Amino acid sequence: MKRMALVVAAAVLGLGVAHAAGKVDAARAIAGAAAKMKIAAALDDQWTPAIAAFKAAKAADAAGDYAKAEASAKRAEALAAASIAQARSQKRLWQNAVPR
Repeated sequence: MKRMALVVAAAVLGLGVAHAAGKVDAARAIAGAAAKMKIAAALDDQWTPAIAAFKAAKAADAAGDYAKAEASAKRAEALAAASIAQARSQKRLWQNAVPR
């Protein structure tokens, strides 16, 4: 019984440490988002919410709120990835909209 309690406590503490966002994690997430944003910009398909989330991530990082910076950067990266997918899809599919 005590052994099980120790295992559960160790797991809970380990999860808490794993989810604590630090400066390095935030910087890594912002760099990943910046890379996706650059690709989306090259395709001329940046979504406004992605830009807003990226700006929020950089502002939170500057303010020292690394958890918020990481979360905003991950959101920006996901939105940029979706905009990239949409741009690439539309590049192929636009022909279906043209009457033949």
